[in-house]
Amino acid sequence: MSEPLVAERRLAVVGAGPRGVMLLERILARLEGAAPDAHPRRLRIDVVDPYPPGPGRVWRTDQSELYLMNTPAFFPTACAADNPGLRPSTAAQTFDQWRRVHPEASLGVRRHQYPARAVYGRYLRHLYKDVVAGLRARPEVVEVVEHRAEATALHPRPDGGARLELRDADGAVSALDADAVVLCLGHQPAELSPGQNRMAAAARGRDELHYQGPQIPSDVDWETVEAGADVLVRGMGLNAFDLLAQLTQGRGGVYRRTGDGPGRALRYEPSGDEPRLHLMSRRGIPYLPKAEVDAFVPRGVTLSYLSDAAVDALAARHGALDLAEHLWPLLHRDVVRHYYATLVRAQPEILGGPVEARRFLGELVGQLEEAGRGAPVTSAHAEELLQRYAPGRRFLDILAYGSPFEDAVFASHEDYQRAVADLMEQACVEAALGEESPFMMAVGALHAGRLRIKAWIAEGRIAEASRIRDVQGWFEPLVEGLASGPPLWRVEQMLAVHRAGLLTWAGPAPVVEAEDHGFTAHSPQVGAQDSLGPAVVEGAWLVEAMMPPNRVQAAASPLVRQMLADGVAAAGTWEDEEGVRVPATGFDVTARPYRLRAADGTAHADVFVLGLQLSGVQWGTAIAAEAGADPAGRALFLADADAAAAAVLAG
Repeated sequence: MSEPLVAERRLAVVGAGPRGVMLLERILARLEGAAPDAHPRRLRIDVVDPYPPGPGRVWRTDQSELYLMNTPAFFPTACAADNPGLRPSTAAQTFDQWRRVHPEASLGVRRHQYPARAVYGRYLRHLYKDVVAGLRARPEVVEVVEHRAEATALHPRPDGGARLELRDADGAVSALDADAVVLCLGHQPAELSPGQNRMAAAARGRDELHYQGPQIPSDVDWETVEAGADVLVRGMGLNAFDLLAQLTQGRGGVYRRTGDGPGRALRYEPSGDEPRLHLMSRRGIPYLPKAEVDAFVPRGVTLSYLSDAAVDALAARHGALDLAEHLWPLLHRDVVRHYYATLVRAQPEILGGPVEARRFLGELVGQLEEAGRGAPVTSAHAEELLQRYAPGRRFLDILAYGSPFEDAVFASHEDYQRAVADLMEQACVEAALGEESPFMMAVGALHAGRLRIKAWIAEGRIAEASRIRDVQGWFEPLVEGLASGPPLWRVEQMLAVHRAGLLTWAGPAPVVEAEDHGFTAHSPQVGAQDSLGPAVVEGAWLVEAMMPPNRVQAAASPLVRQMLADGVAAAGTWEDEEGVRVPATGFDVTARPYRLRAADGTAHADVFVLGLQLSGVQWGTAIAAEAGADPAGRALFLADADAAAAAVLAG
C-alpha cells in the first residue's frame, strides 16, 4: 500500500502564456513520472492572468490572422514532447504535431509555413486545457483555479511564500496567499524613453498629430490611421512587417503574383484606403528575408571552428570568455568557410572552374585551420588568396552586410530608394536559393553561432563586459538584421508596396523631429535633389515599430514596479570593462532554478522567475523552445521550466 499524501502546498503561477504552460506541463510530467513509493505533497495550483490562459496576451486567438510567427510550424513547442532528456507528460504535443491533428483550427498551415499568431494561440489554449485536465486527474492535485486578474503586488511572508494582490477587470482587489510563486510574466508594458516622451508630448492635445509608442502590434488599433495619411515608421524589424500587412491587406489591398523572379514576384493592387508609409532605422534597411530551407539552421551548416572543444579549451585558459577576442575569430572562420564552400559547389566558374575552385577551397581551409589569428588577419590572408583565383572579386565582409550603407552618401532621396530596392531584391534572390546561396549559408553559420553563444551566456561562460560591449553593442544587431528577418514573401510584399508608390525608406541614422506642422525625419546621408540640405519626409503620424523594451527598470507593470520599489526584487547587474556594476535588463536571480533575489541580495526560497525577465542571465528570452532540440541548447527554456517544477514540488 502506498504512503499517504503529505502536507498541502499552494503554488501561484503568475502568467498563463507559453512559459506558464511550460511550467504546468513539467509539473504534470514530474508527477506522472514520480516513483510509486514517493511521498508527494498535495498541491493546489492558482493560475493568474487577466488574459485567456494558454495564449495569454501576445498569442490571443481573436487577433488578426495577418500577424505571423517568426518561425516555421516545425519549430516551436511549449512542452517537452520529444526533447531528449526530458520525460514528456501525457498531454505533451508540439505545435507541429497539433496542427497535423487539427488542420481546420490551424488553418491548414504546413510544416514549412509560418503560422498566424492566433493559430499558435489555439495550440497553446489546447495544450493548456489538456495539461490542466491531466493535473486535475492526479491524486496529488487538490485543484487548479484560474484567476482572470492581474497580479499587482507581491509581498513575501515571514514564514515563507508570498501574498499576491490581484485586481480583476472590474477593479475588485483580492489577496492570494501561496507557498510558492513562479513569475512567468512575458511581455510587459514599458515607460517611454526620453526621446519617445518628447514625441508623445508633441502629439498630445493636437488632433492633427498622432504618436504610437512601442507596442505589441495586435494591441494597436490600426483603423485609426487615416487613408492617405503620411506615416513615419521608426524600426524596420518584424513589427514593421506586421504593420505593413495590416495597412495593406488589412485595408483590402491585394498582392498578385507577377510571374517574375525573386524580388519582383509580387505586384500590389491598392484598395485606395492605405496610408503612405515612410520607414526608417539606424541601419537604413529592413531585416533581410530568411533563407528558404527546411530546418531552423540549414542542414549543411556545421561549426568546425566554433566548436564545444575549442571553446572548452579557451575557457580553460582564460576563464570567462570575450566574444570579440575569443569567439568571433572562430565563428568568422566558420562563416567564411561556408560562404566559399557553397560558392565552390554552386558557382565554381567564378573561381575559374571546378578544378581551380576545389584547389582554392583547399588552400582557404588550410589558412583557416591555422590558429591564433583574429578576423582581420584571416580576412587579409584570404583576400590575397581570392585575388589569385578571382581577380577583382571582393572578399566576404559579413560585418559590412550588416550595415551596408554605413559610410555611403546618396545625392537624392530617389537614389536611396533605388539602392535599398536593389539590395532587398538581391536579398530575395539569395533567400530563394536557400542552401545554394553562398551568402545565405554564411548567414546560416552566423545564426548557428548565435545559438551556441546563447547557450554559453546562460551557462555564465561569457564575460559580462563582453555582453555589454560585444553582444549588445554589435553582434546582436548584426545577427538580428541578417538572420532573424521575416519569411521571403513578406519582403516581396514590402517591395511590391514600394513599387506601388505607397512605401519609401527615409535613410540610415534618421533624425526625427516634432515640428508645428507635423513629424519630420531626415538622414544625414541622404541629400535632397533640389537643395543643399538633406531629404526630409513629413507625416502626421509617428509609429515606433518595435516591442516595448524588455527592461525591468523601464517596466510600467504595477507588479514589477511594486517589487522594485519595495526591494522585493532588483534588476541584475553586469560588470563593465571599468569594473563598474551597471543594471542588466532582467531581474537579479540565482542560478537555475532562478530564484528571485531581493534588493539586499538575499534569495527568495519560494519565488522563481521564468522567461523574458531572465534576460540578465540569458540572451534571446523571447523565442520559443525548439521541438526535438537539446534542453541544454535550443530548448533551454524547457530545462528552465523543468528545474522550476522540480524546485516547487521539492519545496
